[in-house]
Amino acid sequence: MNRHLNIIGPQIRRLRNAMGWSQNYFAIKLQLLGMETATRKKVAKIESREVWVSDDDLLFISRVLRVDLSQLFPPKILGARHLYHAICEAKASRFGCLIAGLFFCPELGAGVLNFASIVSAV
Repeated sequence: MNRHLNIIGPQIRRLRNAMGWSQNYFAIKLQLLGMETATRKKVAKIESREVWVSDDDLLFISRVLRVDLSQLFPPKILGARHLYHAICEAKASRFGCLIAGLFFCPELGAGVLNFASIVSAV
C-alpha cells in the first residue's frame, strides 16, 4: 500500500498548472534557483505525494512559484482547530478513507456490497 509522505503535492501541482508550466520547466526553474536535486521525476513524485519534502525544498518551491509558504498547504490544515487530526487526515490514503467509510457508514457499506454483487453476477 502506497503511503503518502507529504501533504503539499496537490497544491504544488495546482499552482504549477496555474502558471502554465510543465513539470520539466518547473524543475529547471528550481535548479536555476539552486535546488540541485530538482528533476522532472522528483517534481512528479512530490506532486503525487510519493516523496518527503524537506524544509529547504519547500523554500525553493515557494520562491519559484512566487507564493507564501502557507499557500503550499491545504486550506483545511491552515484553519484546523485540531492540527494533528487535520494533518493525519490529509496524509491518509484515498483508499484508506474509503475503507474507513465502509466500516463507519452502514449505508455506504451496503451500497458497495450491492454494487459488488451486481458486478460479480455479470
